[in-house]
Amino acid sequence: MSAEHVPTDIKFHEPVLLRSGHTGISAISTLAQARDLLRDGWPDTRGKWYYAANRACADAVDGRSSVHIARRIFVYAVEESRLQA
Repeated sequence: MSAEHVPTDIKFHEPVLLRSGHTGISAISTLAQARDLLRDGWPDTRGKWYYAANRACADAVDGRSSVHIARRIFVYAVEESRLQA
């Protein structure tokens, strides 16, 4: 039996705010935005929560976990890398 596929454009219940550049703030509002940032825009500092967030986002896309859990772990990764706004 195959896992249910969850659309990556599903919105988080609340955006994750993070620093962008020297004075800007970005709002990550969807699973797709979180995955894109983790893949292509993350700083070189990558700790355990970065890797956990990648897994959680992939699991949410594959229907093995909830988007709520992926968001929570993404927030931990943002805090770990000191990207929070």
